[in-house]
Amino acid sequence: MTTFSSTQAEDTVENSLDLIERVLEDADWSYERDGYNSVHCIIPTHWGDMGGVFTMREETESLQFSLTLDVKPTAIRRNALNELLVMINEQLWLGHFDFWPMDDSILFRHTIAMSGRSEPAGSEISSVISAATRAIEKFTPSMNYVIWAGKSASEALETAMFETIGQA
Repeated sequence: MTTFSSTQAEDTVENSLDLIERVLEDADWSYERDGYNSVHCIIPTHWGDMGGVFTMREETESLQFSLTLDVKPTAIRRNALNELLVMINEQLWLGHFDFWPMDDSILFRHTIAMSGRSEPAGSEISSVISAATRAIEKFTPSMNYVIWAGKSASEALETAMFETIGQA
């Protein structure tokens, strides 16, 4: 593994966060740098605005993006939700969904390995955001079916896999 001096690491984080901010600015999305290693942002989706965060981790030479869904599971439906998330994750090529019980959050996460690079490409940032928003737009209804309509994970997933053409 490449070792960086603390000055190199600080420059790498700065450059990467600057790049993330440029991508977010180009998309005209709100963002705010939070301290030394992260940028918080608001990403619009078909289901509303979602809070995201990009975090650089020097010790693992990685950049993680997470986008929190505006869906809160009821305690009684958590097992069915976890089953659904496993089934959804089997369908995803980039990233995955997690349920964090400490704060009842469902989020999409993806990590970019930086392994010796000073910063990600702007296209990588855009691709991660795009993968997250596509997954959220496709699978949020399934999560709601499990949580609020009492559907089984497989019933709920079937609705997401049904593709329509065009919009009404």
